[in-house]
Amino acid sequence: MNDVSAHALNQVTLSLYREGRDMLLHNFQDWALGQVRSLIPFDSAWWGNAASEPMKIHWLHLHNCDASIMEAYSPYMARDFFRAELMARPGQSINMSDLTTRARFVRTEMYRKVGKRYRVEWSLGTLLVDPVSSLSEFLTLWRHDPRQPFSESERKAKELLMPHLVEAFRGVRLRHFLRGRDTRLKAWALVDDQGFLREVSPAFGSCLRAHWPGWNGNLLPAPLAKSVIEGRVYKTKSITIELKQSDNFRFLEVKARSVLDKLTTRESEIVRRYASGETYSAIAVAFELSSTTVRNHLSHCYKKLGIHNKAELALLLANKDDGSRHLFEQSLEGRSH
Repeated sequence: MNDVSAHALNQVTLSLYREGRDMLLHNFQDWALGQVRSLIPFDSAWWGNAASEPMKIHWLHLHNCDASIMEAYSPYMARDFFRAELMARPGQSINMSDLTTRARFVRTEMYRKVGKRYRVEWSLGTLLVDPVSSLSEFLTLWRHDPRQPFSESERKAKELLMPHLVEAFRGVRLRHFLRGRDTRLKAWALVDDQGFLREVSPAFGSCLRAHWPGWNGNLLPAPLAKSVIEGRVYKTKSITIELKQSDNFRFLEVKARSVLDKLTTRESEIVRRYASGETYSAIAVAFELSSTTVRNHLSHCYKKLGIHNKAELALLLANKDDGSRHLFEQSLEGRSH
């Protein structure tokens, strides 16, 4: 039996926040599970998100386990007694040895088809409900030795540790996408690859309700969710919702549309450089063009934008960059009524 001390639990918790904040997003879960293993020895694990209605696993991180386990497990998901117990008692850690004897477990079809193949002899799981997305975040540890069930001390330790694992992971996600961004006055959200909201700024929710009256919930409006799933920018006449993706997450940011959106990427960069004070020659060197070509590009951009001089260009750019502030102010007005 492994008795977990309060001191050891405290050390792992502190490590999640102190060392974990410097971890890269794609490394965090394996690193965090290594911290858990120092407290509660285990052989393999899965950590993911799931929806209950309809029953579906949204994303899954496997630790020391072959990816084929999902295909093998799917036919048994609806009748898995362990999964049902986790969902019935969110926030509590469930020890398989408290639910059934080993003799009964090895006689089940799920053990013969899944457990035996992937050496799942004992399970210790915890499930929490995300208050933003309403998805369930779960982590189940497995032991491969039938002679080593998890102890009650280990169950209690995992129950205390699970909220800290989830919160530390949340912090790493946010730092990954928000690093170097000033988001105070911007409309942004962090969603998963199925369009479920995971983190959201007040302005973002207000913008969505302005464009989709009556929308309210944890899943993006259908047209926007479709864009997220397909990994493409969403555009309307008044706004653009840009998308940046990493692993199973997408960072969305609302940008006000302007006449500047008529420009190509290269044209946008040229006019910004020119408005900021760079000469034709400096821009030509940066893009490996002739000065005459740069002048022609700028003349073409002026016609596209319906302007006539550098002062009008600078004003247009200033209004474009201030678009997020206007969106934020409008969203505050909407929330006050």
